[in-house]
Amino acid sequence: MNPARVLVVDDSAVVRRIVSSTLAAAPGIEVVGTAPDGRRALDRITLLRPDVVTLDVEMPVLDGIATLRELRRTHPELPVIMFSTLTERGASTTLEALSLGASDYVAKPEGTGSADAAAALVRRELVPRVRALAARARLPRGRARPQAADDAPAAPITTRPGSGSPVRAVAIGTSTGGPTALEVVLGGLPESIGVPVFVVQHMPPVFTRHMAERL
Repeated sequence: MNPARVLVVDDSAVVRRIVSSTLAAAPGIEVVGTAPDGRRALDRITLLRPDVVTLDVEMPVLDGIATLRELRRTHPELPVIMFSTLTERGASTTLEALSLGASDYVAKPEGTGSADAAAALVRRELVPRVRALAARARLPRGRARPQAADDAPAAPITTRPGSGSPVRAVAIGTSTGGPTALEVVLGGLPESIGVPVFVVQHMPPVFTRHMAERL
């Protein structure tokens, strides 16, 4: 199988170098180019046709949000991973990006301490996401994600299916991709649900607070 082609977009030359070299060293991944801002990224996407884009949030010329909006108009199916700093502003903007169609995110802690620590973060968090998203994007259209059986509105929850026992609570556990899915799921729950809803979301602490406020 051909390697996953990645475009790395970040305004920091140091970050671009670390991310690019670490991704390129991972089996099954090829870094086809880099860009220091969103405007040049859009030009290079058209030229290089990557399978996945890693996108910084805070950049000059065209920031990550504006770049993502344009990408979703011109390349609606292209997987995009937001690579954002673990800060108040970074968390809020990343959640906005997920609602606009970003495929996933990786928290980029400020002051990673060393190039080795930053490279380890890329290997641990970014490499598996790039591989998974590239593989999903290559599936025949219609197989990338399961489709709902129908679009009927949700009915009030009264009993557990097949048990006859009353539902006392609803528990939802989500990981990557969860924030956008939660907006859909929670928005579709009936007002008459009548039971508590517990949500466990695997995200850094700063992100979970912003997500709760958004929901």
